[in-house]
Amino acid sequence: MKFAVELMRYLLIGVANIIPRFHTLDYIRTSLLRIAGLKIGPETRISGNLVLEFSFRKPSVKNVIVGSDSFIGNYCRISALKSRVSIGDRCNIGPGVSIDTAGHWFNREANKRNSYHKPVVIRDNVWVGAGCIILPGVTIGQNSIVAAGAVVAKDVPEGVLVGGVPARVIKALPEFGSGPNLAPADDGQAGLLVKGAG
Repeated sequence: MKFAVELMRYLLIGVANIIPRFHTLDYIRTSLLRIAGLKIGPETRISGNLVLEFSFRKPSVKNVIVGSDSFIGNYCRISALKSRVSIGDRCNIGPGVSIDTAGHWFNREANKRNSYHKPVVIRDNVWVGAGCIILPGVTIGQNSIVAAGAVVAKDVPEGVLVGGVPARVIKALPEFGSGPNLAPADDGQAGLLVKGAG
């Protein structure tokens, strides 16, 4: 019975991903993904293919939570096999974004790889540009923007613009407030550094 339920989830996700990209059809796709087990808030739209890590042994899609009035672009990849991915309200996730909750490190002495799993949290009102990679354990503060192509390996404060590889704070977004942990960059480049960040 459990296998049949997981197979049905898998088929629903497959059907959702073959629906053509069109504004009205995006809501049908989103409804199918809800039926498959993703927790997706009202008025949220999934536009195009959503690549999900899937397991027939456990309902991994239930680890994906998306708030209300958010948008997820085409060909986004969410790896939430053993840890949760939480996306807040009014978020805009651009196309080709990869959100990973799993990683590996190599143990030279034992000559093997070990995996680890950490949740990813994207707070309310966040924009994530096309092609970004968000690594395990990251929290992105509310009202922040992640520039296209950035690799986010550390937490992002609220109300800032980050970009680059690895991502660093470029500037505070004054309309949202910058908080006490920002200081001018001391490396001669424009931008801000997070106090206490390596």
